[in-house]
Amino acid sequence: MRTAVNDTVYVGDVPDDTLVITGTYFNNGPVLVFNDGVLIMESASATILGDIYVFQDGKLSVNNSTLNMPQQYFYQRGIIVANQGEVFINNSTLDFSGLSHSLTVVHDGSVVMNNVNNIGFTTAGGYNHAQIAIDSTNLAGEFIMQDTASFQFSNCNTLLLWHQFPASAVINYSFPANGTVANYQFNNLVPGVSGINYNVTVSNCTDVMWSLMPVNGSDVTISNSTLRVIGAWFTNGDSAAVSGLVNNSNYASFTAPLNDRVLQLNNCSVQTWSLYVFDSSYIDVTGCIIGELGTLNRSRADAQNILCDGSGGYYWSSDTTLGIVFNSTILGSLRSERNSILLFAYGSVSGSTSAVGNSLLVVTQTTVPQDPIPYNGGTVWFSYLNQPSGLFVDTIVTLNGSAWIDSGPDGAPYDFDSYILSYSAVSNPNSWIPMGISSANEVHNGFLGDWNTNGLVPGGYNLRVQTISNFGDTIEAIRQVTLLPSIVGLNEDIFQDWILSQVNGQPYFISGSDFKGDCLMEIYDVNGSVLASEKVLVNDSRQQLRFDYNLNTSGVYLINIKNGKHSKTFKWVKE
Repeated sequence: MRTAVNDTVYVGDVPDDTLVITGTYFNNGPVLVFNDGVLIMESASATILGDIYVFQDGKLSVNNSTLNMPQQYFYQRGIIVANQGEVFINNSTLDFSGLSHSLTVVHDGSVVMNNVNNIGFTTAGGYNHAQIAIDSTNLAGEFIMQDTASFQFSNCNTLLLWHQFPASAVINYSFPANGTVANYQFNNLVPGVSGINYNVTVSNCTDVMWSLMPVNGSDVTISNSTLRVIGAWFTNGDSAAVSGLVNNSNYASFTAPLNDRVLQLNNCSVQTWSLYVFDSSYIDVTGCIIGELGTLNRSRADAQNILCDGSGGYYWSSDTTLGIVFNSTILGSLRSERNSILLFAYGSVSGSTSAVGNSLLVVTQTTVPQDPIPYNGGTVWFSYLNQPSGLFVDTIVTLNGSAWIDSGPDGAPYDFDSYILSYSAVSNPNSWIPMGISSANEVHNGFLGDWNTNGLVPGGYNLRVQTISNFGDTIEAIRQVTLLPSIVGLNEDIFQDWILSQVNGQPYFISGSDFKGDCLMEIYDVNGSVLASEKVLVNDSRQQLRFDYNLNTSGVYLINIKNGKHSKTFKWVKE
């Protein structure tokens, strides 16, 4: 067996280099096949814990074998073919732990597959003069078609075809129905199609879906079609505001609100809208329901008040990009990749949250199902304040939450230094008062500190935890709360002329002499949320007052009565 260097196998570093693998094989790292090197897997069960690169006339042949490329997370592994590299896979199984994985074919590279069982969804791109030919597979995946690449699919199941329309494209076209496709061809010779150079043929395939990738500058009209995805590209320093795109929409006549291109839909349905930002382009996204958003190269995307429902993938940043997201919901995964920076604040994520490569993911005051995970050399910076209970003046309020910075197993320069707690009145939000709590210990969903409310007046307050890195950078998480008046217990001697009674699950008050005339009665839950509010007129110091709110549900309630001069809160326990 060939010796790997630093867990990397090289095939082609000497002339006429050939490696034949049979039986069980394991390599804890990537495999590179190049020059005139040839790697053959014959009746093998090979496990590769890394990517496979085939380039510069290298050849990979997999026959009657199982190629296992285990993944901890989707798109961790892939096969890259470039510069006249060739890959042949016949009568074999590709196992990527059932997760999405990448196939990239560029610069005259070619991939030919026959009778392949795919365990995991393939996201493939064919660029430059790439050639991809697949005959007979249970799960083909999605293919991005551009440049002068060539694609042939026959007897394939689940095939999503991304038609990239460059800035030069002028398209006036109607796609066939989704589903079973006996014969389909798309190229520059098809009527209504100009400005593209790739070619695709489809024969006898099932579960075929149509998707577009229109680039800024293109002129595209699609009619009478069911579109699985429209993934708008923003390239070459483009700058655009994006709003009003909504998944699962039917359009009788719709001009997409994008002033950098023409995109007209007539009698079409779109299941998913997605956005992809390239080069040094910038987009500002508001008020959209989309399936996926991704940034590449040196681009930037700002987003607020959006829903990413995961129907097109996930929300991600890659390369050296920057992403800033506020007040948004991700029904899927959130990830920073490569060397990007992604900030997500004051929202919610229902899927996995992670930093891979050497990226930085900052998540603040956002609900997640589990702590974000840093992989590789990635870093996660997490700050969160839980909703406190027992929010009354003249008490000690316990504050719980998270304040930490963690890196993946490969390490990263960012690390945790400390956190600080402070508060401000909503009426004076820029005047922050330290709570006297500064800690050099990370907290993962635990006790952060106590807030002493002695001497404070009831009302709205902002609570803040500042998480500080070893470079002195600070990220803050802020939660707004309502501080209630102090409670007078029913068994206390003070205000003895007050009597609180209950009839048929309804609370009644006997008023005290301090409260006369117009009064406001309110009922709160223990978190300070107002459940009901009523104005009452008190005429007699012993008048019986009915608060018209059903307290049949067991729990602790707070009942406050006040007028212009006095205010008092009582605790009511319903068992």
